[in-house]
Amino acid sequence: MQEGTGPTLTSWCMDLSRRQVLVGGASAVFLAACGSSTHSTSSSSTSAGTAGPRQLFNAFDAEQPVGKALRLPVGLANADGSFSSDLPASIAVQLKKPDGTLGSPTTIARHQDGLPRGYYPVLTTFDVTGRWTIDAVVDGKHATTTVDVKPANEVANVPGAGDPLPKIPTPTTADHHGVNPICTREPACPFHTVSLDQLIGGTKPIALLVSTPAFCQVAICGPVLDLMIGRKAKLDAAGVQVIHAEVYVDTNAKVTSPTVNALGLDYEPALFLAKGDGTIVERLDSIFDRVELDAAVAKLS
Repeated sequence: MQEGTGPTLTSWCMDLSRRQVLVGGASAVFLAACGSSTHSTSSSSTSAGTAGPRQLFNAFDAEQPVGKALRLPVGLANADGSFSSDLPASIAVQLKKPDGTLGSPTTIARHQDGLPRGYYPVLTTFDVTGRWTIDAVVDGKHATTTVDVKPANEVANVPGAGDPLPKIPTPTTADHHGVNPICTREPACPFHTVSLDQLIGGTKPIALLVSTPAFCQVAICGPVLDLMIGRKAKLDAAGVQVIHAEVYVDTNAKVTSPTVNALGLDYEPALFLAKGDGTIVERLDSIFDRVELDAAVAKLS
């Protein structure tokens, strides 16, 4: 999809469904956190076209674990499903429990520094299982999307803050480890000089980005590798050693890479920021801007 042509969320999800699931199987989710259309709705959207009420959509997996601190980015779309370009500086959000209890409203600022489109990161911890609702006030009207909250052992066990990164080899220019190409960006990024297993146990912090630029070009997930490249001087100054790992072993985009399998990922992109010993300090899923990236890097010091 090209910028400026009004890509719709429907066509975005259809494109993703062609390479559909990172781990395979009927229960898998779309990549790039394209939530199932059954979980992304607007309670006030009644007509097609950009003039109607806007919709809230998930930029995260619609199944999330109970009892864990979560960062859930959401976006806004026009009534016809095209990405909204004129995003408000903030939105007011309330979380509704499965029993209908509403939480206190929270104002969430738009994040868009260094990105073509903005998003809103919802930070929360769900305390009960069931279907929760994210209710946002947009343009004076309510727009909603839902999250299925499940026991932690029933959702993907992706390591997060406090967990160790797996000490695994990642593809480098010297050793592809069966992944070809090791970077689908054109030109290739500079983050393939050293393997993850060689860094863990050292003294310098680590940033591991799992993404596939050639297969994720839309405005939500496409820019994150370029954002990391644009921040390379700052990351170098902070002593952060950056590794980029592709999602698939080749351009057929059917077999997932050993890195993806070791991390238990069924979505992408994902950025893991860890101390030298491999302990994860922060994980940023799906989309992040320079503000969130810089804040996460600051936690490594």
